Amino acid sequence: MKVSEVMTKEIESCGLADDLTKAAEIMWKKDCGIVPVTDAENRVVGVVTDRDIAIAAASRDRKTSEIRIGEMSFRPLKTCVPDDDLKNALRRMRKYKLRRLCVVNEDGTLAGVLSVADVLRAAHKKSIRKLLFSTLDAIARPAPIVLEQID
Repeated sequence: MKVSEVMTKEIESCGLADDLTKAAEIMWKKDCGIVPVTDAENRVVGVVTDRDIAIAAASRDRKTSEIRIGEMSFRPLKTCVPDDDLKNALRRMRKYKLRRLCVVNEDGTLAGVLSVADVLRAAHKKSIRKLLFSTLDAIARPAPIVLEQID
């Protein structure tokens, strides 16, 4: 099974100049936990999570409407392409402990998002079920907390 058969295709994204309030509004409207961040050519450069918004709001003395997405520091982006085998995408999610994976076209433009929920809806196929559960187990394991000093 290909990623394109399971992924969510109708995705909204934010640009680097948008604020965190816009990202939160998209999450509310689309009932999702991440919003892809794209550049002027619609290439994915990162994601904003609901957790990112909460931490930014708590750690800055500013409203989320005053915090630009471009101010956020993005972790290295992990992606897949629509033609990837779903099993390989799940292995990637398991390895990096991701509940969601941006799906990009060959030129890096946004094609959709693959989430654990998307895979759960397709889990009626026995071949996916075992890998899905091992992926969920890996994601759910506590990760060590690493504090970075900010200069």
